[in-house]
Amino acid sequence: MFIQTEATADPATLKFLPGREVLSDGPLDMADGAAAARSPLAAHLFEIPGVTALSFGLDYITVTKDGGDWQHLKPALLGVIMEHFMSGAPVLSEPAKATANRASATRGPLAQKVTDALRLVIDPELGYNIVDLGLVYDVRTEGHDVDIIMTTTTRGCPATNYLKEGANDAAWSVEGVEAVEVNLTYDPPWAPEMMSPEAKGHFGIMD
Repeated sequence: MFIQTEATADPATLKFLPGREVLSDGPLDMADGAAAARSPLAAHLFEIPGVTALSFGLDYITVTKDGGDWQHLKPALLGVIMEHFMSGAPVLSEPAKATANRASATRGPLAQKVTDALRLVIDPELGYNIVDLGLVYDVRTEGHDVDIIMTTTTRGCPATNYLKEGANDAAWSVEGVEAVEVNLTYDPPWAPEMMSPEAKGHFGIMD
């Protein structure tokens, strides 16, 4: 895969042309990581130090930086873009708000009990329960088996193992559970808009 780059009128912005469709219904402008919650590709690009804004068009990606030299940034950007398109992953996943509602959408009796138990697991960094923070994407049950799909606020979060173990222990505490599996995902990446209204109110976040 060969990715071309083009200069723009703004020296702080560079255009990347991957040679394939990026976003058919673009352009989509993203000014920060929270705005990139629907896009795994954008989330990974925002993880690169110095990236401050992105725009996805039909066949291009523009990246805006806050400083530094493109010579140092370009290899990391090209690597992320190439890895994404080679993986075959979508540029956009489902809307973040729809994802945030997954945990409340599965409402079998056992799934509801497990979800309630997961509210006892507190994120040590934010001091709030993982369900209302939006870290629990789904609770699936098949018979007495439980499958929890969850995330963390950031990749490499130091509390990742603590939260996974907490979710596992919480699920096992529910009467009738015979098997538990906790799966971690970053597709889509977590964003503050995934919080419940109660959590947003606690942190003073306005919709």
